[in-house]
Amino acid sequence: MMMFLNVMRVLSLCALMLALAACGKSAAQQHQEDVATLTSQGEKYVKEKVLEPGAAQFRNQFIGKGGAPCGEVNTKDAFGGYIGYQRYIAVARDLTLLAQDVAPEEFEQSWRQLCR
Repeated sequence: MMMFLNVMRVLSLCALMLALAACGKSAAQQHQEDVATLTSQGEKYVKEKVLEPGAAQFRNQFIGKGGAPCGEVNTKDAFGGYIGYQRYIAVARDLTLLAQDVAPEEFEQSWRQLCR
C-alpha cells in the first residue's frame, strides 16, 4: 500500500511537471511578445512627441537593427487635420525621432543605421 502511494505521488508529480512544461512559451511566441512590447513602447514614445496623442495612427511598424522600433505615424496638426504619415524611430523617450523634426538627410542617415 505504501509503495502504491509513492508511485502515485511520483506519477502525479510527473503529470504536473509535464503540464507546466506545456505551458512554457516557444521561442517564436516569446519573440512575438518581445516585438509587441517594443512596438508598444515605441508608440508610447512617439505619442509623447505629438500634439494629440490619442489621434496618432500607426502603420508599417517593425523592429530595426539593434532593437529600435521603427514605423510610420499620422498625427494631427494644430488645426486638427491629419498631416500624413511620416516615419519615426523610437530608440528611447529622449531619443525618439520624427521625420519632420530634423533635416531629411539626418533622418535618412539615422533610418539607415537603426532601421534598415
